[in-house]
Amino acid sequence: MWPSRATGALLAALLILVAGVAAGPLPVLQAALKPVLTQGASGADGPEDVGTSLASLTASHPRPAWIDADSLSAPGVPTGYAFGSAPSASAASPAGLATGYRGWPAAPPAALSAAPPSGSGRTNPTAAEVRGIYLTAYTAGQPAAFRNLLELVDSTALNAMVINIKDEQGRATYDTRVRAFRDAGAVSVQIQDIRGLLKTAKAYGVYTIGRLVTFEDSTLPRYRPDLAVKRPDGTPWRDRAGNYWLDPFRPETWDYNIALAEEAAQLGFDEIQFDYVRFPTDGDVANAVFSQPSGPNNQNRIRAITEFLTYARERLAPYGTAVSADVFGIILSTSADTALGQVLEDIYPAVDYLSPMVYPSHYGPGHFGLASPDSEPYLTVHGALSDALRRLGPAAAAKLRPWLQDFSLYSHYGPEQVLDQIRATHELGIKGFLLWNPSNVYTVAALRAYTVNQEAYLNAGSGGAGSGGAGGGVQGGPPTAGNGGGDGGG
Repeated sequence: MWPSRATGALLAALLILVAGVAAGPLPVLQAALKPVLTQGASGADGPEDVGTSLASLTASHPRPAWIDADSLSAPGVPTGYAFGSAPSASAASPAGLATGYRGWPAAPPAALSAAPPSGSGRTNPTAAEVRGIYLTAYTAGQPAAFRNLLELVDSTALNAMVINIKDEQGRATYDTRVRAFRDAGAVSVQIQDIRGLLKTAKAYGVYTIGRLVTFEDSTLPRYRPDLAVKRPDGTPWRDRAGNYWLDPFRPETWDYNIALAEEAAQLGFDEIQFDYVRFPTDGDVANAVFSQPSGPNNQNRIRAITEFLTYARERLAPYGTAVSADVFGIILSTSADTALGQVLEDIYPAVDYLSPMVYPSHYGPGHFGLASPDSEPYLTVHGALSDALRRLGPAAAAKLRPWLQDFSLYSHYGPEQVLDQIRATHELGIKGFLLWNPSNVYTVAALRAYTVNQEAYLNAGSGGAGSGGAGGGVQGGPPTAGNGGGDGGG
């Protein structure tokens, strides 16, 4: 699905990405976790144990019995946010679109076109102009590395951090008390003191975004294979990289992920960012079997992703927590391929903020009339975001918060290239942006130049804005294979 120069180059990018996001200690072994998983709350500093067990996931209703809303909700917050009605035994109609896979009528739910909930996080003025960087859980969990990046944010125009709370393997990265994660062994404690981290970030005025990898999940399917995407023989399906995926049509997988999101919201994250909120797109997808039909032109897939995000937004609204989603950059420019379930016009109203991954290295020759988009970061980012605003209207600039490239893949990226991308967003009236580097090493020269003299760089013209010097970096986590790294999932 990604635009690429060649299959070999794409595989290389994927390998680098995996190396970056997987950096850190080995996953905690199930045997070592077992004594912990069978205990209750670990003390006054942590939230209470939530829910009962994975066994009760078999219940056929939107909120499985193991979701205990009262345990998750803050005092005084109303509970019982069931979205839609419980699917009946006949809900899985072969027609698919006749009733919708969760029993809704063919027309989209009213919530899709409704105004955002009053408690959706918009009371935080920072949200509309987030300028952030990505942190792996390993980086966030290392006090010295976290301090370095916190100082970078505090000393520049940055104001936000995106922190992994559920990784690409499907593991919570802190000591969650969501019982379903604990029962599945889906815990890899890389952030030892999540409350202390959030308290520190808040003291510095940093807007915190919890990144939650949603449907790519290689942990829960090992314990509940019935919730996984399957092969025709009934065994769990894997993508090209060998990863398992949860079936986005299954409401149990929705509640499983949203339970962790609710806990993170209660802990104090300002926003939850759903990544890999899509259907799988690489590997033997022709033999991937789902619990519901895709429908004509994949309309059921599109509705599944859109309605999941709408449901998540409703569930998180009482906490005052915003909802955002990472999407492939290519969906800004085309709606021809709907297999991943992400269509710009459908997904845009379902979230508070949308973060398209418009990394220039992910566009092949010919995009935006460029022979080499990777070597033209300003024109590539400007072209992609212009397509989005043309389709959504200029007011959409307030909800777009693109992921920009601060890593080198085909071309070297230094201060000029990073600044060119930021300038493209500002020229289009898009005030927020996020920088991605899987190693968490960011171009300090660009950020300091942008902070000290923003106007000079943002008004430098289409030729690009240089820093006049080499770009240094602040290192957060351990080094990985190269300094490049693909995207955050989409």
